[in-house]
Amino acid sequence: MIRLLFSLLLSIGFAFVHTGCSGKNYFEPEEVKGAVNYDGELPAPIVEVGYEAATLENGQVVTKEGVQPYRLPEGYRYVTGSGKLVAAAGDCKPNIVYDTETNETIPVNLSRRLLAALFIPGTENIAFLIEGNSYGIYDYGRGKIVAKYTSDEAVTADIRIANPMMLEQLVLVPTLDGKLVILDKITGRKIREIIVGKGEDFNNIIFLDVIGDRLVAATPHRIISVSPRLMDAQSMEISDVIFVADGIYILAKDGNVYHCDTDLKILHSLKFPFAHFVGAIYGEFIYLIEREGYVIATDPILSVSNVFEIPDRIDDWLFTTEDALYYKNHYFKLHADVEDAESVREEEEGPGGSASETSDTMAREEGKQEGEGSWFSDLWDSLKKMTEPDESEETLQGTE
Repeated sequence: MIRLLFSLLLSIGFAFVHTGCSGKNYFEPEEVKGAVNYDGELPAPIVEVGYEAATLENGQVVTKEGVQPYRLPEGYRYVTGSGKLVAAAGDCKPNIVYDTETNETIPVNLSRRLLAALFIPGTENIAFLIEGNSYGIYDYGRGKIVAKYTSDEAVTADIRIANPMMLEQLVLVPTLDGKLVILDKITGRKIREIIVGKGEDFNNIIFLDVIGDRLVAATPHRIISVSPRLMDAQSMEISDVIFVADGIYILAKDGNVYHCDTDLKILHSLKFPFAHFVGAIYGEFIYLIEREGYVIATDPILSVSNVFEIPDRIDDWLFTTEDALYYKNHYFKLHADVEDAESVREEEEGPGGSASETSDTMAREEGKQEGEGSWFSDLWDSLKKMTEPDESEETLQGTE
């Protein structure tokens, strides 16, 4: 039921952003630097995207490590994984733990569809969140519920539902009504709750991570950073949150991008009017995927940006990792190009010319090998001068 609602709301969101109230409320870049071509095709189209992975029509899974060789049983969708085990949710089927090596399936006897989960290390337990906003701990070895609780009903939810995570001996379970519930990992005893957001609609946790000595969590309306001493927060309409190096990047629904420290202090910002961000990939630079069919490349301190056109407007399932974008049955990656670019930066001038000239040559050669429109080659040419920030007082103050 709730998965169908997710898909419906996703479609409505796409249509709303495309049309706008005046027919003009969509991103229109002043200048497009070039075009981006896909690097290849997936084995099958994407049929569902979750917090950690995308499930393909043939049952294969794309995680942050790329396309996985195994296939889930027919009709199942990836929720989370650990080693050879995958927790999967079925279309009108029981939830399961699936062994990708033996193809064994273990039923997870919960009353409703699994939305988020975590394999608890050293046990045969999973922390779970299911439709209806019930959560707890389930022992799949013995086939029984260890602990179960129900939070306030949530009628709507963003499709990105963060999975639970471990924090030493504790399990943090994000709920659909904007809370982080802390459970004992063995007994499932509820220890406390942290309220992240209080929005009436789409209030589930969409980002959850530990960054340094901070626990950072976000809903579509609010982001918090919690330390043992205090909690900082920023309230805004959030499309996505990414963590790069020692910085937190908030992609806002009004087209702003904010670079913050772990205390959520805004260090830099950059606005792209009417931009609707649907994902991000990052390496040497930050690459923002915009729904109208663009990739916006910017340096880490958001001082300069360039826009490239991608083959499609994003109106279907999209999954991004640190180094790749997957859309429908296509993908492109920047991993190899980034490694080449970084190695070029480290070279000193030699008999063949400067490192800059070498970079240009490599970019052109890569373009010849990968086909016209090799996106990172063009992007690298235009952005390589941004890698060293200006030594001005303003820049130094902003990066401290």
